[in-house]
Amino acid sequence: MESQTELRYRQSNRLLSLLLDNHTVEEVVETISYLMEKPVVFIDINFSIRGVSRTNEITDPSWNLAIAKGFCSHEFIFEIVNIEEVKRFPKERTPYIVGLESESKVLVSPVIIREKYAGAMVMFFQDAEVTNQHLELLLLANEVLTEIILKIPQYKYIRGNMNEGILMDLIEGRDKENADFKSWVLESELNSSNNLCVLVSEQNDDGLYQEGIKDSLRDDFYHVFPKSHAIFYGNQMVVLCTDLEKEKTEKGIRRLKSFMEKHGLRIGMSDFFNGIENFQYYYLQAGAAIRIGVSVHQKKRFYHYGDYKFFHLIEKIHSDTRNNLKDFVQSSLLILEKYDRQHQSELFYTLNTLIDHGCNYKETCANLHIHRNTLSYRMERIKALTQLDLADPKVQFDLAYSFRILEFLRHQ
Repeated sequence: MESQTELRYRQSNRLLSLLLDNHTVEEVVETISYLMEKPVVFIDINFSIRGVSRTNEITDPSWNLAIAKGFCSHEFIFEIVNIEEVKRFPKERTPYIVGLESESKVLVSPVIIREKYAGAMVMFFQDAEVTNQHLELLLLANEVLTEIILKIPQYKYIRGNMNEGILMDLIEGRDKENADFKSWVLESELNSSNNLCVLVSEQNDDGLYQEGIKDSLRDDFYHVFPKSHAIFYGNQMVVLCTDLEKEKTEKGIRRLKSFMEKHGLRIGMSDFFNGIENFQYYYLQAGAAIRIGVSVHQKKRFYHYGDYKFFHLIEKIHSDTRNNLKDFVQSSLLILEKYDRQHQSELFYTLNTLIDHGCNYKETCANLHIHRNTLSYRMERIKALTQLDLADPKVQFDLAYSFRILEFLRHQ
């Protein structure tokens, strides 16, 4: 009968042979799961699930959901990083035990590459006790997996890359908690302070980027904006573009739109800014552009924050339940809406178009495809119903933001 020493020796050799034969991350996960007869999951730096085995034995509902989606949700990540054990051992490979809500437990071994967190190996235990054998073999599996990640080109984007780690810290606000953060930025390729912008990309079907296309998408994107750095965060590809020049940016955006058509993507773009420390603020801008843009203009694919800034403002006001947005709308527009419903007319739309074109009659007629006399007749009706003085710039401004508020409300 095989002794415990012989068993461990055989198991260790099995793991080490994976390294010698250039096996994959997935095969390391499958092997340690087979040797320990326990479910195992490997999560990369972006909290994407890159390897799983024996998932039918995992009973925790949060983990089952994450595995089904292929990534951990932001809420789930927040719960994980606030567990006391995780806080105590952020940069050590030594496995530690974490209890789950389902009353089972997991053994977690962080993957650390070049002193940066690059992911974690997670082994699940339903009822069995965690033994020294589990600890030793999971740690060995971690070391084998780390060497494979460093050795094989296909894993170049999960090596704990400093640029990606910094962007992830910026997105989640961890830069404000870490005294070493500024020195990391100085050592990275992100040490640029001028002409920055953030792009947030999502797939049109609201699905997740499949692992097989992540690297090709990112590489293709670098051909459009060579001075850029991309990470995958949940269901988004987040890109920091650096040292952009306006004329080159406009050319790049034209190429970017072709790229979006090819890959079925939507993209939100922030305003330009200076200083990498402001990345989180402008990431939220790009996210707001794509979120609001999709609800207002579903057929578009590219959304610049500048076009939706006012919508973002009223979204924030609208989120306060004490505010009724219609209270801020020019009352004359509500009169026109009611009149149009009763008389099947288009006075509201006509006035909206006129305001959008700076009260220029010629441009308004061209946009509406009507004769100038028709527009003049409609404007007389509008003035009779509302008594608006459209020559007053303050009235024009009042109408402009009122139309925007009503457009926002239509899409809620």
